[in-house]
Amino acid sequence: SETIQEAMSVHVNGLKFRERNAGKKIDEHMLDEGFNNEIGVDPITGFVFGGNRFNCGTWMDKMGSSYKAGNAGLPSTPRDGSAVELVGLCRCVLGWLYELNSKSVYPYDGVLIRRDSSKLTWKEWAKKIDDNFEKFYWIGMDEKEQHVNKRNIYKDTLNSSQPWTDYQLRPNFLIALCVAPQMFKPDHAKLALETVRNHLLNEPNSIGIKTLDDSDFTYCGY
Repeated sequence: SETIQEAMSVHVNGLKFRERNAGKKIDEHMLDEGFNNEIGVDPITGFVFGGNRFNCGTWMDKMGSSYKAGNAGLPSTPRDGSAVELVGLCRCVLGWLYELNSKSVYPYDGVLIRRDSSKLTWKEWAKKIDDNFEKFYWIGMDEKEQHVNKRNIYKDTLNSSQPWTDYQLRPNFLIALCVAPQMFKPDHAKLALETVRNHLLNEPNSIGIKTLDDSDFTYCGY
């Protein structure tokens, strides 16, 4: 329980650091900026955030390594900001901790915020996420933001340093939908699933799903 509590506390209170022994011993191709890290939780929305465009902050990233192609040190699919699946996984953990605490299995009912000595309970944190998820992640048919390429989808990230990456159609929201369905409006989720069916599923008899909509390659200039 102490390890879990420390992890939750560090995220809420924020952590800014540079990788120990930053340089080629850690990653042969990463640019210097990639070794700088900052993680935290938005106090308004409750969304976790972290990473930057020069490091591989999530499972989808692959560091570019070709000097000939000019992509050395540049992740091929940068995803900084608040990745949708990490927001969902955080919401899932909050529900779990709230349940365990209510049963007196887990000793803590929340985390202390150092800047003002206040407490953020698991229930309050979860409510922040639930109240804000659809507001900030849903892209409906009336969305007019300049970077929108597909509608009736959920953003892949939020507040990325490269804004167009927020709007790519990827399958990561499916993870959030599985582990934290309470964040989603059912009618929106159904529409987004249909969009996934039409654009990310491969041939009918194949297995697996695309990690990026084909049209996003064209949209971002690949």
